[in-house]
Amino acid sequence: MIGIKKSIMHRYHAPQAGLSLVELMIALALSASLILGIFTVYLDSNQTSRMSSSLARIQEGGRIATEIMARDMRMVGFQGCADPDDVTMNIIADNPPTNDFFATNLRGWEVTAANWADGTEFDGTPIEANALIGSDVVAVQRGETVDLEVTGNMSATNANIQVSGTDTDRFSQNGIVLISDCESADLFRISSNPSSGTWAHAQNVNSSNRLSQAYNESARVFQFNSSVYFVADTGRDDAQGNDIRALYRANNTLANAGAPVFQIDELVEGVESLQIEYGELLATNNIRYRTADNVGNMANVVAIRLGMLLSDADAVRDDADLADYALPGEVVEAVTGAGAGAVTHPEDNRLRRSFTSTVMLRNRD
Repeated sequence: MIGIKKSIMHRYHAPQAGLSLVELMIALALSASLILGIFTVYLDSNQTSRMSSSLARIQEGGRIATEIMARDMRMVGFQGCADPDDVTMNIIADNPPTNDFFATNLRGWEVTAANWADGTEFDGTPIEANALIGSDVVAVQRGETVDLEVTGNMSATNANIQVSGTDTDRFSQNGIVLISDCESADLFRISSNPSSGTWAHAQNVNSSNRLSQAYNESARVFQFNSSVYFVADTGRDDAQGNDIRALYRANNTLANAGAPVFQIDELVEGVESLQIEYGELLATNNIRYRTADNVGNMANVVAIRLGMLLSDADAVRDDADLADYALPGEVVEAVTGAGAGAVTHPEDNRLRRSFTSTVMLRNRD
């Protein structure tokens, strides 16, 4: 009996045998498969995240670029309640940004050569030199509403203008100001200190000290804007060495100088092409959309189709981009198979999207 008990106890405390080679190999194979699966899921999730982030940046850039340009386009030719078709702006400012506001408040160019700006105020400037060949350039002029009011009636056309409001700091001595009512509009330089609230328009910075009429308290004061939009190379490269382009805006500083001075600002990175069609109102009251070089009369343009091609600097595609992108008046093609003179985009791994928006010009019939 005692021997049987000892035998049972011996069997109970017997040491366990180790893993066999087959069991070890199966365990390693299962572990490797599990790790490979986790790694594959991570890579797929990371790629999806990169694609989503790249697309979000493109969408945001396209939205911002379209909104900025549309705001300026929509207000082309604005000079208060004075209809630009019926009221000719009286310009007495020395070195004005325009000599004929009706003719220059909307202009467009197809950039087909390096000398596209010959004969314009952009001739010989960085705007002409840097604007991307194959893209478009559009220039707009308009008045911008400010928080200022005319506080007194002028006694004569050469009398000072009395103003008050919070936006006097947006104007400088010798700077340009637009004043108008529903019957007249004048563009002049302020010869006095604007912060004083008494704005003189003396002949030392104007061709005359007389406005077109003696304005009263019903008149409005506006800041004059003269801007041009174009696409250019930023001088930066992405991680693969590809050029990064952007949408630029150049504002005329309205300095009292013989040649215009422009402040050039980068607005949105990733804009590779800007293409525009102009909606010209015909005698039949139909709107015909044409590129800038085919518009019969820019004064008859009542709508604009804005088109932009945007890319993101992060090369998230697994393959090269060989797609063609249709924009207003132009197709931006992949380099492979593109004909001579075609507008092209690089065949790289960047994600691209096209954006198109139609803008009605409020101050055009």
